[in-house]
Amino acid sequence: MRKGLQNLENSENSNYRIIAVDDEEGIVDSLSIFLKRTGYDFTGVTDPQKAIELVKTEHFDLMILDFIMTPIHGDQVVEEIRKFNKDLYILLLTGHKDLAPPLETIRRLDIQGYCEKSDKFDQLLLLIESGIKSIKQMNQIKKINEELSDTFEKLEQAYLESIQTLRYTVEAKDTYTRGHSDRVSEFSVLIRKILAFT
Repeated sequence: MRKGLQNLENSENSNYRIIAVDDEEGIVDSLSIFLKRTGYDFTGVTDPQKAIELVKTEHFDLMILDFIMTPIHGDQVVEEIRKFNKDLYILLLTGHKDLAPPLETIRRLDIQGYCEKSDKFDQLLLLIESGIKSIKQMNQIKKINEELSDTFEKLEQAYLESIQTLRYTVEAKDTYTRGHSDRVSEFSVLIRKILAFT
């Protein structure tokens, strides 16, 4: 039973793309083994500049990012990414707690969390799972908003069509007022144009 549940989780995880950026190849390799085993679609990069280019051209849901790197630090990578991508969920990895960026930098750059590097990835996995849940919720909210927007447009169109039908019905009953709405509309447009020039 547990194995079936794990397979289901792994197949669900494969819907999410994670990119890890660390200039230590050993860390990227370890994360690759760990996250691929958990079922995530994983890309590992040791060059921070290349990571920025990848995020520009491909879709990733979550980024695991080392803070102290060469040639540029993690906060500079995030600064570049936030210029063109506000949605990427970013988790910062730090070698030591005292080397982590200040809280104001984390807030300013919209970094969702950070944790210390360790041989065990339990804490990181919890942060990733929490991040994926947040991403799922945001995707659901976007989908609902799109559906609501689509429904609103359809309702608005149906309303305008009803008004148009009502107008034609009223005009068809009374020959005296036939075409009145069109004339009022034309005069309103003319008045607006005249007032715009004065």
